[in-house]
Amino acid sequence: MKSKAGLLFLCYACFLHPVVAQRAYFPKTTRYDVQAGAYVSSGDRTPFWLRANQFGIVPTTTPAATLRVGISSDYGVAVLDSGLVRQKKFDWGYGVEVVGNVAGKTKVLLPEAYVKARYGSIEFYAGRRRNVYGLMDTTLTSGSYAWSGNALPIPVIQIGTRGFVPLPFTNNFVAINAFYNHGWFDNDRIVRDTYLHQKALYGRLGKPDSKVKFYAGINHQVQWAGYSDKISPDFTNNGYLPSSLQSYWFVVTSHRNSNKIDTTLPSFEENRVGNHLGTVDLALEVDFGALNVLMYRQSMYDDGSLFYLTNIRDGLQGIRFKNTREERSFFSINEFLAEFLYTKNQGGPVFLIDNPAKRGRDNYFNHSQYVDGWVYQGRTIGTPFMTPGTDVRAGLPNGAIGNNRVSLLHFGLSGALGRVQWLGKLSYSDNIGTYNEPYPKTKQWSTLFSLVAPVDLGGLGEFQINASFANDYGKLLYNSAGGYLGIRKVINSR
Repeated sequence: MKSKAGLLFLCYACFLHPVVAQRAYFPKTTRYDVQAGAYVSSGDRTPFWLRANQFGIVPTTTPAATLRVGISSDYGVAVLDSGLVRQKKFDWGYGVEVVGNVAGKTKVLLPEAYVKARYGSIEFYAGRRRNVYGLMDTTLTSGSYAWSGNALPIPVIQIGTRGFVPLPFTNNFVAINAFYNHGWFDNDRIVRDTYLHQKALYGRLGKPDSKVKFYAGINHQVQWAGYSDKISPDFTNNGYLPSSLQSYWFVVTSHRNSNKIDTTLPSFEENRVGNHLGTVDLALEVDFGALNVLMYRQSMYDDGSLFYLTNIRDGLQGIRFKNTREERSFFSINEFLAEFLYTKNQGGPVFLIDNPAKRGRDNYFNHSQYVDGWVYQGRTIGTPFMTPGTDVRAGLPNGAIGNNRVSLLHFGLSGALGRVQWLGKLSYSDNIGTYNEPYPKTKQWSTLFSLVAPVDLGGLGEFQINASFANDYGKLLYNSAGGYLGIRKVINSR
């Protein structure tokens, strides 16, 4: 009798133990981030690489002081006894960052303020969140063409996948990454109450651990709707730009000749409703074991030239070499990047709407209706090498985007010296303005070297010291040499 009872207890224990061992606890980590620092330079302009692709939070003039405070909570992750990593089917998170800058006057910015939720592989979020879009290296790049992280994030509501999600029945060989959103531009502009429509679809061939992976996709951005009494009456209906539900459908589908369907639209909408732009991207990633190589090309479109291949010379191409060794020496090079951006062709110098071979003068990031340009809060939304007129030297034409015909050679290098992380950038550009307002050939050099070093402050714990030096020399931007010195504390708690 005793043996039977013991056997029953043993069987119960054996049955129970796996359930207890595999039960998942999903701890959520709250991250606190505080940083303070100062910018100085030889003139009153902040050097290019101290402010470019920094999500619009670095002042354009010096001397300046900054204080940044952030809090965020990501999705919970569980590691089972078996070593498998799991997440809840449903989870949520949030992020808030406040930046206070003093540069002559005090300015408070909110680069991040969002809530997010996920269900399986689908994520929804609302608010401002730091993002860059396009196939490229995100660490050392000169900037993705259409959406580079150069400007303050635009508030949106968005639904999409969380990274690349495998398609059914493909054994994880085919995966997609996609999103769809609606956003709002600020009203401190000539055309007010303007909306953003944005979507992207990218595909990957190859499993995550494959030696060779191929990527391809497209992103699509549109400025649409709004009101202005300061642009040509021919481009509006009593100052209003199309904003109806039908116009939204024309925006989403990039429908041509919309005014033949809706005769109330301004004659300007003979082409498309809104200002459309984006890139068609290709990339190849090859893993050689200790070395990972990424090659990519972004081909830009702005009005239809790419469809007819008249502006195919224009684009961003790059190659990145990444050191993937797990063991590193005291001095190591982690990544090397080379990029070439060319935007001088723009379909040629002639625009004839009825002749696809001569549908040129694309005038990237400028638009006849949305005369503020592809700009948010004074910063270019896409590559920072499309220069706003407010940034160029006095005497050069200074439209919304005063310089969009550029050839750029850009290099980046990063590595470590012990526990100190270092990074360098070197950019050389030839800038000739726009077709409408050309510059004389205007050369420009911009450089950056930065260090991040951990320091132990005893009972206060470990901090990071951030130091950067940048320099501008040429005829496009004002000559300037300057730096940033800051201290940062990051705390993760559960």
